[in-house]
Amino acid sequence: MPAGQSVYDDRLADLQQTVKERGLNGVLIFDPENLFWLTGYQTIGYFTFHATFVGQTGRPTIIARIVNRDLAMAHPTIGAFEAVRDTEEPVEVLAGFLDQLGAGARIGVETNTRHLSVADYQQLAVLSECQLESWGGEIEARRVVKSDWELDCMQRAARAAEAGLRAAIDAVRPGCTENDIAAAMFEANIRAGSEYLGHPPLVVSGPATSLCFAMWRRREVRRGDVVLLEGAGCVNRLHAMLSRPVVVGPPTDEQLEAADALKGVLEAAIGAMKPGLTAGEVDQTCREVVERRGLGAYFRHRSAYGIGIGFPPNWSEGHIYAIRPDDPLVLQPGMTFHVIPTLFKKDFGMCFSDSVRITETGCDLLTDFPRELVSVDP
Repeated sequence: MPAGQSVYDDRLADLQQTVKERGLNGVLIFDPENLFWLTGYQTIGYFTFHATFVGQTGRPTIIARIVNRDLAMAHPTIGAFEAVRDTEEPVEVLAGFLDQLGAGARIGVETNTRHLSVADYQQLAVLSECQLESWGGEIEARRVVKSDWELDCMQRAARAAEAGLRAAIDAVRPGCTENDIAAAMFEANIRAGSEYLGHPPLVVSGPATSLCFAMWRRREVRRGDVVLLEGAGCVNRLHAMLSRPVVVGPPTDEQLEAADALKGVLEAAIGAMKPGLTAGEVDQTCREVVERRGLGAYFRHRSAYGIGIGFPPNWSEGHIYAIRPDDPLVLQPGMTFHVIPTLFKKDFGMCFSDSVRITETGCDLLTDFPRELVSVDP
């Protein structure tokens, strides 16, 4: 088991105590990240129907496509597997399983996840004799503060992210393609120990860098381009990320100004983050840096997002916690963030980012990489 059997036993017992306190007969989990946290089970097969039942006692039961059974049952944290054959309707199988608990059994349903469709929930409500109740957020709240084992995995992931970024920077030159750079990043990242990422790294050049979430598309890199590089590493589904920009040729005054502002935001965030501050207070510190330079209009997003467990299509825990305007979240030791100040200007975008963990007195870097605007001047 990734974290050790005793870790998962403790997590299950803690969750089951909450189930009992709520007066529920059990809960249904659909989110693969929450399931991984609870049991250590991971599969790429979650693109098909996956439900996990956790009762007041006993180990979880997975209700999923039959081809997932052997992998699931190889985990001692899983108690049983209810197979859905390809000729069966998954929700009908789930309803039949739940009805073994008896008519009127109270079942909490994880309704705050993208992995349960409205149609499936509505069908389950019609087919099952159980009393379904919206439930969620309990596991997410437990994921926010990382254990020492999780932090160790994230530090190892950071080394893989750094290797990928270094290889990507070294691959930048006029005439290469974005695909050449992405291939170099992937190879170094994987060789350094990374598993598959929660979503692809960002490798984009030229005007497309001004468009958030643009990706590589075989474009040839030209002199004068900004190349935006954001990479990550993943170890036991736990991630760390970082980003650095590259300019092909001598940087312009505008590019130098943007880079200097972003480094200032990153350093201000790292200097400010400590237990007891709210996310909103840290975000305001970051925004003041770009606003003093008259660049506030180009700083359009949260200053940082939570990181940890990630499955495609997401490598972050930003849907659970983040550094953003007016957020009352109080920082605690063991929280982990990707601090990602980015400017999206008219002709280019640029980012300097690092992954950090909150300590008892401040914050430490998980990633370690020169904080400079790289100029490739052939």
